[in-house]
Amino acid sequence: MKSTMKKIFMTVAVIVAIFMMTSISVFAEDYGNFSYTPVTSEDDAFEPYHVLSGFNAGDDTNDTVVVVPDFIEDVPVTIIGASSFNGRTLPTEVIIPETVTTIENAAFMNCTSLETIIIPDSVTYIGESAFQGCTALKNVIIGNGVKEIGDIAFKGCTSLTALNLGNSVETVGNGAFFGCTALSKVYIPDSVKNIGSYAFGYAQDGNNEAPVDGFTFFTADANEALDAYNPEAKLALSSTTEDVYAPLFAVKTGVKACAEHTAKLELVRKATDSYEGLELGQCADCLTIVTKANTDVEPVEKSISDYISLIIGVVLVIALVVFFVFYVKKAKAHREAAIAEYKAGKVLSDVELKNKQEAKEEEKYAKKRAKQEKKLEIFKK
Repeated sequence: MKSTMKKIFMTVAVIVAIFMMTSISVFAEDYGNFSYTPVTSEDDAFEPYHVLSGFNAGDDTNDTVVVVPDFIEDVPVTIIGASSFNGRTLPTEVIIPETVTTIENAAFMNCTSLETIIIPDSVTYIGESAFQGCTALKNVIIGNGVKEIGDIAFKGCTSLTALNLGNSVETVGNGAFFGCTALSKVYIPDSVKNIGSYAFGYAQDGNNEAPVDGFTFFTADANEALDAYNPEAKLALSSTTEDVYAPLFAVKTGVKACAEHTAKLELVRKATDSYEGLELGQCADCLTIVTKANTDVEPVEKSISDYISLIIGVVLVIALVVFFVFYVKKAKAHREAAIAEYKAGKVLSDVELKNKQEAKEEEKYAKKRAKQEKKLEIFKK
């Protein structure tokens, strides 16, 4: 009986815990179609900031271009959190504002409709698997502030044809662009100090990693990291200057110049003065992105049902804590009693324990039999 009751209590506890987690989720802050986590410091050691933790638009939304908010209630959004867009198939383009400094692990992993991503100069780190499995991704511009690209960050982006690596990247992680079979050329700037295993120019061939046909590295000067990565010259290498490779990698300024070059290259959508409420000037060979504050997005107010769920959740949390405290105290008391009996020499032998258990069963049976006989006496009368 006690064992059954324990199982019932544990089942209830698990259900309560699940409900608790669901109820506590209302603590997450919402802003338009996004959820975010505020980060503050009690001793003012750093300025407050927000971490974007999720994109909450339903699958029926028509928003193919998603604009990440730069400020929420006057506090900057500086981090696109881990897995925040993971598996969302709808956005074809995500506009990242210049307040963002970090794109965390798996942030855009398996966003299979994402076609274009322009990472502004403010970003310094792109996490592991950040864009892994984005099979529709064609064009990537990595801003001049990025220092490190994590392992397998763009692995399996099979449609990627245009890559601007920026001029500040120092570390490219293992397999960062592994399996990008449509990427035929990459310019390695002088800033690159470390290139991880199979980062460029390789794809899976059965159980082996094989060079991608026609892949070529371009570099203006000798690069020790590139020499170390490609010691046997398995991948083609071509010396070039910025002027020779300007169509894809030179940095231009001004919306007009961007529009002209974009029209020729047809790598990303043409630059425009206005787009979905966002002032924007960008193209494949121009890292200039001018945005205005996203003032048209309003915070989502919580409904009464959210607060009711919160109250229920808090009550259940308290009940769960009380239950576990009681359970722990009872278990501790049983343990102390057992130790006391052992020290007093009152520990029963196996035979005595068996006899004691049989006596309890016999007592239970006798009570049950007495009840049955009492019922029979009523019928006899």
